[in-house]
Amino acid sequence: MPNFMFCPHCGSKVLANHRFCASCGAKQDFTFLDISKDQTAELQLRPIDFKDLFQKMESTLRKQSSLSREEFDKEFGRFKNFDYKNDTNEELYWKMVQVIFYSGMTAAIVTAKLPVIRKYLADYKSVKEYGEENIDHIMTDKGIISNEKKIRACITNAQKFDDIVKRYGSFAEYVESFGDIDQENVLTALKEDLMKFGFLGVRTAYHFMLDMGLNVWKPDRVICRILYRLGLIDNKDDIEKTVRVGREISIEVGLPIRYIDIVFVKYGQEGAEEPFGLDNGICLRINPRCHLCGIKEYCIRHTGP
Repeated sequence: MPNFMFCPHCGSKVLANHRFCASCGAKQDFTFLDISKDQTAELQLRPIDFKDLFQKMESTLRKQSSLSREEFDKEFGRFKNFDYKNDTNEELYWKMVQVIFYSGMTAAIVTAKLPVIRKYLADYKSVKEYGEENIDHIMTDKGIISNEKKIRACITNAQKFDDIVKRYGSFAEYVESFGDIDQENVLTALKEDLMKFGFLGVRTAYHFMLDMGLNVWKPDRVICRILYRLGLIDNKDDIEKTVRVGREISIEVGLPIRYIDIVFVKYGQEGAEEPFGLDNGICLRINPRCHLCGIKEYCIRHTGP
């Protein structure tokens, strides 16, 4: 058991043997946090009502957002309509570029730089022809994220992307060549093939598939943290189980997994998100805001990293 916990009322650190929070004075009850492996296994056997869980997460974000109900529905609701069949080849390549730049970086930083990234790297037909002179020019632009490895990966990927379009007629037809895209084994085969692109590892391949509107979510560290604290995964690095849980939630809730993903991500993502009207997430890595959390009843490990 750690030597401190977090106050479920104000989020401040509290020594494990203290009965009251020094910051807000609230009485502490951490009995449900000191959980053995056997107790964790037992808790995981109890069914979680995914509909109730998701509705409470969504409701909590609504309360914390400065957006009106209509604005909230519009901003979050746009994530319900992702479908690779409606995207052009150029739009799908641009989504891949964005996934590459978001990988391993703070989302807010990348979002602010997207206009400049788009200026240089959005059109795969042009990017595939880039040489060293183009790379040098891009790197001198102070508005770009000057990660040369990512820039070079986008150029190589543009060449591979173009080859696929020429071979299959479109990137969408390449995706459908794997079979019934709703089948788990087909999604797995597609994920493995996508990993031939630069900077698309397991997590980022799933991220790209998610942004195409396929029935997977990205098992990033925010989502893994939340599922771990809920006792839905035992290991925060268990990517495949995380993906399966996401699919189960989507089926039970009856909403597109891309929408479920954005609610989970904003629930645990650190930092202000102006477009979403949020000053911070809730289930943060450090000092989670448990006093605001709407799903505390389901949480068994809220002090986990």
